[in-house]
Amino acid sequence: MKIKKLAAVVVLVGVAALVSSSIGFAAEPKKVFVGAGSAFKPYTYVDDKGQPAGYDVEVLKAVNKLLPQYEFVYQSLEFKNILVSLGSKKIDIGTQQFEENEERRAKFLFSNEGFTVYNKYIVVRKGRTDIKSLDDLQGKSISVAQGSNSALVIKKYNDAHPKTPIKIVYYQGGQYEAVVASIASGQVDATIQVKRVLDDWNRTYGNKLSLAFDVPASVSDTYFIFNKSDRKLRDDVDGALKKLKASGELSALSIQILGADYTPEGNQEK
Repeated sequence: MKIKKLAAVVVLVGVAALVSSSIGFAAEPKKVFVGAGSAFKPYTYVDDKGQPAGYDVEVLKAVNKLLPQYEFVYQSLEFKNILVSLGSKKIDIGTQQFEENEERRAKFLFSNEGFTVYNKYIVVRKGRTDIKSLDDLQGKSISVAQGSNSALVIKKYNDAHPKTPIKIVYYQGGQYEAVVASIASGQVDATIQVKRVLDDWNRTYGNKLSLAFDVPASVSDTYFIFNKSDRKLRDDVDGALKKLKASGELSALSIQILGADYTPEGNQEK
């Protein structure tokens, strides 16, 4: 009888240990480190409390709610350091309205699901009428962010027109007031930007710039970027993004933070 009681106690202890172990496992999701840009409001920036903030971050927070097996941990980085940190595996996801291109795809995984439309246009000083195409910028200057897709667009153009290249003037993330001032003064001839960011610049720095012409210089959505080895994480994020699109939550975040539905499905910037 004592042996049976002892056996029963052992079984109960074993079951309790298994339950405890299961609960402990569920309470310890895998940490996923996210590197978000620090100076591109309202997409990725540092808020008044020193925390990463913006549309990209809020989308990832909504994604994380649908993926309890992960705990997303956010840190703010300069734009130029995001892909460097991703390549060295200091972070697992990079975000700052990243567009796709061949160079980036060779090194990283992109989400299959885009989360914002990001078509870019040539922007010039308001009232200027002599620039109607990229060809009209031959021998002139254009301001682009270092490491950006805009820089690649102009580099490709210059590779195809080596005798009449466009002069590239690089700026660092966050130097937007200086970019506006340089174009308004005529120091630089143009830049490349999405319409809604141009509208924000005009509200913030004075109504000084306008589209050179209403044909995009580049057409893209924006994506989250992952290490090549993190295909499972990428696929899980894709699955969550699909749910956010289907439920309307992604569109709601865009309207709340950006002022309109700029998701690939809603695209109020067409």
